[in-house]
Amino acid sequence: MPNHTQLPGERVSDNTFPVTIEQDGDTHTLSITVGQIEQRTEPDGFGGTRAGLEARIDLLAPGAEKPVVFFLSRLTGEPEWIIDAKFGPNGFPYFSHGFGSRVTVATTVIPEIADLLDDVARGRGIVRHIGRGVPLNLSS
Repeated sequence: MPNHTQLPGERVSDNTFPVTIEQDGDTHTLSITVGQIEQRTEPDGFGGTRAGLEARIDLLAPGAEKPVVFFLSRLTGEPEWIIDAKFGPNGFPYFSHGFGSRVTVATTVIPEIADLLDDVARGRGIVRHIGRGVPLNLSS
């Protein structure tokens, strides 16, 4: 279970949360700043629309001076958060596919970060249903 429960004193700031992950037998605590998470609808280029959530997070790893920035999306009906763009600490783009693009291989965020994003979206009242493996259902 991720370590991001919103208890007094556990947040770094209103939008920054510690997230503890285990990787290769080691435990790491990341500092995740959640920027916007908002509903977005736009034409999909094929005569339809794509609707879902768009999010930005800044991930600061232990010992790092500057964060890596991710732009993510989760379209209606999808059970996972997908990484749309990633920018290094120096602003260099690793890749940028645009909101909701699914024409490339989709890369998901790790479950601990997905849980945090789900919790923040629920807290902001912009979803009806969201969670691990739960298809996204937006609020009106």
